[in-house]
Amino acid sequence: MRIITKTSELAELVSDRNPKHLSLPESFRSDANQFDRGLSYTLQNSFTVEGKATFENKNSRIKVLPCSEPRSQFSLNGSKFPLKAELCEKGNHNIQLGKVKIIEHPLAWMLAFGMYAEFELEESSFPTFDYCDKVYLDGMKDNIKSLKHRSKIGVLNPLGIVWEKGYCILEPPQSELEAENLVIDHQVNYPGSTVGRSRLVCEFSPERFSYFADARTTAFRTKMEAEQFYQIGLAGGLKDYPFTLENVILLDEEKIYNPREKFFDQTSGIDFEFLCHEMIDISSWLRFVEEEYNGRYVGKMTTYLFDHHKQIDIAQFVCNQQYMKKFNSEIVSI
Repeated sequence: MRIITKTSELAELVSDRNPKHLSLPESFRSDANQFDRGLSYTLQNSFTVEGKATFENKNSRIKVLPCSEPRSQFSLNGSKFPLKAELCEKGNHNIQLGKVKIIEHPLAWMLAFGMYAEFELEESSFPTFDYCDKVYLDGMKDNIKSLKHRSKIGVLNPLGIVWEKGYCILEPPQSELEAENLVIDHQVNYPGSTVGRSRLVCEFSPERFSYFADARTTAFRTKMEAEQFYQIGLAGGLKDYPFTLENVILLDEEKIYNPREKFFDQTSGIDFEFLCHEMIDISSWLRFVEEEYNGRYVGKMTTYLFDHHKQIDIAQFVCNQQYMKKFNSEIVSI
């Protein structure tokens, strides 16, 4: 990856973005008034979620517990992995912490609510749930307790991280909205008209997340492949991989095969589920930053082609304050 900090270079990087951006409908909010954004939280009591481990395709239970250490942690077969970016590994297109795989979805839940938790797994990979992060929202209902105050944190100066394809730009707050929230400006680039060059600008708040936490993992395929997957889904799913028409949103260049009504906006005619799940996936790495610096991240993040391995790269960079200072940036209290 390459680090850029010059204003002219950052402007050039975003010069070809889609000039028209989408915003989530105002109705895409749910009540989350019990959360004070200036506080961190944990659970009062543990709860268990069940599903098929994604890579093992085996029934698996995951116990989610109150946090007993300063950092959240994940454990498998007695091995514990605190939430440190340096422990991440690049595996099969996911965020992997030590031996524990596909942690991006629970990380997004923790980021949205300032939640500290521990996870005990029976298999190495998290399940792909039918309603994604809703299982964690259900588990924390009437089951949270506050921990301590969290200062707002963010980057001191704008910086961009650029890969051969794709980039992520971090900026300090430049508006009242950004001073209170993480604001994400995310663009995708897919063939056809179903998604195309969509660009969504959205604040990542407890209220927004409470609404779109159940947005499903995406399966984008060519028309021929999507038709085949759809028939497989109708027949009960894949034999060796826990894919069903309930736990993924299946789409090709022209249509969504299994839409859910709650994500369709009548006014614009847009189905937002794909982009809502993108918000879950691309935000999760910031949980490493919050736990490293004991704060609540605010400001603006602009992304393009920002996959999970790139998120590991940037997490390891931003969590290394000495390295960041070499580029005239650091994480500071806002």
